[in-house]
Amino acid sequence: MTTALIIGDDYAAIFGLDPDKGQHLIYKGGNKWLAQQPGSEREMESEKTTQSALEYVNRPSIHMGPM
Repeated sequence: MTTALIIGDDYAAIFGLDPDKGQHLIYKGGNKWLAQQPGSEREMESEKTTQSALEYVNRPSIHMGPM
């Protein structure tokens, strides 16, 4: 099962950004992203960022203990 990126979700933490400090990286669809930090905002297109986020959300995880 492959997990897709969700349009409008903030993936800042994947890239070491801190949403509590106003740093956001919001997925806009395709390879488009909205980067925000206090005092600035910019839209960008990055296939590398999209691929990195997809790899992160689809990495295997280990569950221990009762579920």
